[in-house]
Amino acid sequence: MSGKFILIVGPMYSGKTSELISFIEIYTLGKKKIKVFKPIIDTRYASEYVVSHTGTKVEAIPIKESKEMYNYLDYDEKAVFVDEVQFFDEGLKDVINDLLKKGINVYCSGLDLTYKNNPFQTTILLSAYADEIIKKKAVCHECGEYNGTISFKLVGNGDEIDVGGFEKYIAVCRDCYEKLNAEK
Repeated sequence: MSGKFILIVGPMYSGKTSELISFIEIYTLGKKKIKVFKPIIDTRYASEYVVSHTGTKVEAIPIKESKEMYNYLDYDEKAVFVDEVQFFDEGLKDVINDLLKKGINVYCSGLDLTYKNNPFQTTILLSAYADEIIKKKAVCHECGEYNGTISFKLVGNGDEIDVGGFEKYIAVCRDCYEKLNAEK
């Protein structure tokens, strides 16, 4: 039987990683074998843990390219979890589809939009294969409403791939995003 694929998306500070960790906890409580992966470039809180902004953490295997996951899989896992999918290459879809064919459930989380309000290609590609997409929102850091859907970059270079946290980014709604961009 094929596995299921759940994709959790949204802006920064929307609880994507927290939701991913809650699924990890379900499998852990059920004593199911799992593997957790994260991109090697995400060292914000810890290099070998998936960490939510609230500090909850789970041990993870840091990898550079998606195909490296094969080196760590035993294929008797009940589920595989991948955080920050936007930092991975588009080959992640092939790895995920292989796992699903083997009956392994896959849970992924990541940003769907860059701070320039452009789609992250890997995340969007994965959405085409997901059995379920959980779209998260954040509290807008400007107006305080629970309708933040875009990450806004406060400082740093102009690169769309620029790992950071509270020191670089805030979550905002569409209206505040437009207002902030007009002020720049």
